[in-house]
Amino acid sequence: MDACKIGDMKLDLNPASNYPLPDLTDFLNLSFENYVVPIQFNVSQFVTLLRKDSIDLDSSRVLLIDEEPSGIALIARRGWTSRLAAMGIFRQMRGKGAGSWFMERLVQEAHQRNDHEIVLEVIEQNESAVKLYQKLGFQIVRRLVGFIHRGGTGNGMSSLQEIDLREAGLLITRHGLPDLPWQLSGETIMHMNPPARAYCKGATYAVISNPEAEHVVIWSLLVEPDARGNGLGLDMLQSLAVKHTGKTWHVPAILPEELGNVYEKAGFEKEKLSQWQMNLVLA
Repeated sequence: MDACKIGDMKLDLNPASNYPLPDLTDFLNLSFENYVVPIQFNVSQFVTLLRKDSIDLDSSRVLLIDEEPSGIALIARRGWTSRLAAMGIFRQMRGKGAGSWFMERLVQEAHQRNDHEIVLEVIEQNESAVKLYQKLGFQIVRRLVGFIHRGGTGNGMSSLQEIDLREAGLLITRHGLPDLPWQLSGETIMHMNPPARAYCKGATYAVISNPEAEHVVIWSLLVEPDARGNGLGLDMLQSLAVKHTGKTWHVPAILPEELGNVYEKAGFEKEKLSQWQMNLVLA
């Protein structure tokens, strides 16, 4: 790769595949030190991230400043679409222009791969990052929001049938929004494994993280199109609370805002943090 000079700094990139997984995990943690939302991975969690989100280490990059690792970008790929799954710079190297150069190079490389689109999510309150992406031509698709509900017990009968996570992913691909955020897409759900669970109740489906944990993530809530408008999503949330009592339920801030009404009706509290779903069309 061609190196570049910014002031007294020499910048270059290396494929992430050149580094052992423990080093990449450390680079990711250092890149998000003192970030808006704390991020801390161990190696096992990092490996799960790679598998579930289709991250390509050959296309991902480690930023070198004066030949020392100083940041990382994780690039996920499916077909002609790439996703910037994570991008950060070590704390001591921030604010020196390296971030702009890094992103410009990542966009150039996507062009060279003949990708048709790059997608990403960015915290709405991280104004400097939003401005950087907009400067490079990224457009806002929609706002993404999150919800939380503490200690729900639910009422009545659960009547949930467990289904294969792969089947749930196929149903999301068939009936869900065509431009769902990457982490909520049917392809991602199909890459999940137990102890995550998928449930069916008539024409309604839900995917959750490990229900044995105290905090349970709701990854997907889907009602088939012909059955919508009958309160079935709310009924599914109540059934989950009956089946797995006393849990804190969390919807990460990657849910399209237009899908949040059912959670508000169920008494979930909307979180303050929000994100922008963004894309850059390349071809």
